[in-house]
Amino acid sequence: MRGEERQNGKWAPWWIYVPVILGSNYVKQYLVQDLPVVVNAAFTLVLVGALFLIITVVYRRVTRVDR
Repeated sequence: MRGEERQNGKWAPWWIYVPVILGSNYVKQYLVQDLPVVVNAAFTLVLVGALFLIITVVYRRVTRVDR
């Protein structure tokens, strides 16, 4: 597959990011539903950025150990 050929270990596969980000956003939305839209959007941006960074760091450490 082309996607797997281009995978160089720098980024985790998309199917790892999507469920984690969607699931955490669903929980976040339940917890902060009464806050203004601007605050909710700021929480979302920070949450997605942090999760993207955490997933990438963990994936790089795990794949480096396996090599």
